[in-house]
Amino acid sequence: MKQLTFLISVIVLFAYSCNNKNVHQKTNLENQWDTIRPLANPDKGWYYHMLDNGIDKYGISDEAKLKAFPGMDHLYLRLCWAYLEPEEGKFNWSYIDDIVEKYVPMGYKISFRISSKETGGAPGSVPTEVDGINYATPYWVKKAGAKGIDRPEFGSPSWTPDWEDPVYLEKLDNFYQAFAEKYDGLPWVRYIDVGSIGDWGEGHTHFSTRIPPTVDEVKANIDIFLKNFKQTQIIVTDDLLYWNKSETDTKELLDYVISNGISIRDDSPLVKWYVDTMLDTWSVSHPHFFEAVYKTRPTVFELEHYRSVKDNGYWLGKNGADTIPGKNVTGAQIFTNAIKLIHPTYIGFHGYLEDWIVENPDFTNELLNLCGYWYFPKSFEITSVEKLKISFQIDWLNKGVAPAYFVYKLKGKLFSVENPKENISFEIEDSGNKNWLSGEVFIQDYSIIPDKKLSGKYKLSIQLFDEKSGSPVEIGLKSDLKDADGFFEIGEIEL
Repeated sequence: MKQLTFLISVIVLFAYSCNNKNVHQKTNLENQWDTIRPLANPDKGWYYHMLDNGIDKYGISDEAKLKAFPGMDHLYLRLCWAYLEPEEGKFNWSYIDDIVEKYVPMGYKISFRISSKETGGAPGSVPTEVDGINYATPYWVKKAGAKGIDRPEFGSPSWTPDWEDPVYLEKLDNFYQAFAEKYDGLPWVRYIDVGSIGDWGEGHTHFSTRIPPTVDEVKANIDIFLKNFKQTQIIVTDDLLYWNKSETDTKELLDYVISNGISIRDDSPLVKWYVDTMLDTWSVSHPHFFEAVYKTRPTVFELEHYRSVKDNGYWLGKNGADTIPGKNVTGAQIFTNAIKLIHPTYIGFHGYLEDWIVENPDFTNELLNLCGYWYFPKSFEITSVEKLKISFQIDWLNKGVAPAYFVYKLKGKLFSVENPKENISFEIEDSGNKNWLSGEVFIQDYSIIPDKKLSGKYKLSIQLFDEKSGSPVEIGLKSDLKDADGFFEIGEIEL
């Protein structure tokens, strides 16, 4: 009797499955792709140097252009330590908080680099000049006994700390403890650079002492960030790892960064010297640095100062599309191919926003899509129907240069063709998107269990969704497939 009951159950299930014509029939979606429409998505995109080289550059003269800028993810604040701690233990956070209070409610995130060495003068680049020497590190740190160089051999008379001096490190640690207590882990903080070593916080001293920081000095500064920042992503410049260092030292520092969960940025793409000497790697000096980290943490691309790129003749024509004399490539090609080597989630043009967007409207949209993740469903099929359980498969292609580092939901709707009032909605907490690596097709299996048996023809619509921001994650399908709630129709099934 038990065998007969089991046999009847198998026959009924087989008959139910065979009656579903869509089982194992694949719907190709590639003819519904839209690779042009710019997708402003969570956790990726452009950033803007709201503060850089001091407190009086890169201001916004037209707020409307910032709001209209496609995919502007965050504002990058680079200013020196001396502005934020003018007296020991007395902090002035207004340079940061005034920006936060205005722009975070508008939806923008914030990232930081607090430098200990600038090459510009006071006021502006640094707040203090004493006896003709400019101080990005607070002057009181020197008065407390920290050693340093007053007048470097090259560049302006700007004080350079001894990067491993115990007084310097003690005061620096105290500062970052206060900084982290205020900002670490806040939902609008994207990342913080290790900016406490090198000219402009870039890890080199090419424009001052030209004395390369040692491995121990670099590690001592990194350790302060590791000690104080437990939630915010820490970033180092690639120069910090290799500038005037041996291959052995570079490998040791790269391994140190990787093992401690730190990511990397490149501040040098389209710098003249790198274009002239490293065009074969599109002005990226160490592509393998980024290959080592981008699959697990976001990397950052910073263009050479846009005005300098133009002055050097390396950005010609609308969207940088004119060929550079003697190079046989365009500036836009160098930029794009550098991105493919750096795999950045965040990209910046390092210039005035109004100039950039007017001169590069199409290129801005193109690179917005390419940076970070860029999802396309290639195909869809129902793989099985068992009682109330419906299993289906979507083949996803990530056309961006990086994966996503956060889990996004898959939301869906099934609408009855015969009875439009009959529909069900479902949510799958993890769409599997963190596994969708750059340039790879990933076959993702899903299952849903409706609260009732469904019969007839249904249309399936889907949406990726970011729970953190409460925002949909746009996918590269034609906009006419999208309904008013942001769901894309991807196929019809018969149950």
